[in-house]
This record gives sequence, structure tokens and C-alpha cells, in this order.
Amino acid sequence: MISVQNVVKHFGGVAAVDGVDMKIERGSITGLIGPNGAGKTTLFNLIAGNIAPSKGSIILDGEDVTGLKPHELFSKGLLRTFQIAHEFHTLSVLDNLMLVPPKQTGESLLGAWFRRKEVVRQETENRKKAEDVISFLNMKHMAAELAGNLSGGQKKALGTWADYDG
Repeated sequence: MISVQNVVKHFGGVAAVDGVDMKIERGSITGLIGPNGAGKTTLFNLIAGNIAPSKGSIILDGEDVTGLKPHELFSKGLLRTFQIAHEFHTLSVLDNLMLVPPKQTGESLLGAWFRRKEVVRQETENRKKAEDVISFLNMKHMAAELAGNLSGGQKKALGTWADYDG
């Protein structure tokens, strides 16, 4: 499913990741261990498209996805999750996802007062995107549920999307 081939990442003169090769098979559970500073997070960021490798290839389901951005990888079924969920526990699942897009017109007082049509247009678009995500996560039945009532795994899924702004 994922193949990392001779991946290298330099930051200035320092090799944070140096010639990593690994293969992760579909349905497998794979761990990555090592001491602090070993390059584990950098490797995850390379695979997830948060940073591009200096050298090497990342293959997803037989396709070279090296250097693709996170939103491009998402459309291919790859998305990084984080260890700590950051949901707004007193808001619904739908409302949490509608907060994701940055720089919404309605976030400023002047925008909310004088650009009402744009606010409504953005909120309609954001609602549609949020509903699509909820559908993708198979959580339609929980759209109105308070995020604080979700299970740990559901919070993790929601938190992943709340961090996603592609």
C-alpha cells in the first residue's frame, strides 16, 4: 500500500531522514520506534505531504505520490492523524467541521455586518463540505451530536478533519 524508497530529507546540512526504505502492506499494523530526534515525525510529514523529500520516492498503491500536498493525498485516500483530538466539545460535529476553513468573512465584525451575502455564501459552501466529510466518515447519524460525546476514535477522525484545511 505504501512504499518508501530511499527517502532523504535535509534541513540545511543536517539529514533528518537518511535513506529510509520501508513497505507497509494494506491491513497491516506497523509501528515506528526510535529515540527523540531520530526522524520519526519528519518521516510521517514526508509521507503525509507536509514536507517534500530531498531525495527518494513515496509510492501509494503503485502510484508515485512524492511531493504531493496533503489535500492531493487526501483525494487518494491518505491523511495523517494526530495524537490529540482538538474538537470543540460543546459544538456539534457539523459545527466543528464548519469552523475549519480559515479567514471566513463572518469572523470579522465588519464582514459580518456589511458583507452578509458573502457570509451566507461561505457558510452554505462550508456546510456542504462539512456534510461531505461527515458522509465520508460514515457519521451522518452523528452530525448533530455534541463533539464531546464522541468516542475516542470518532474524536480522532473529527480532529483529523478539523486540522485539515485543503
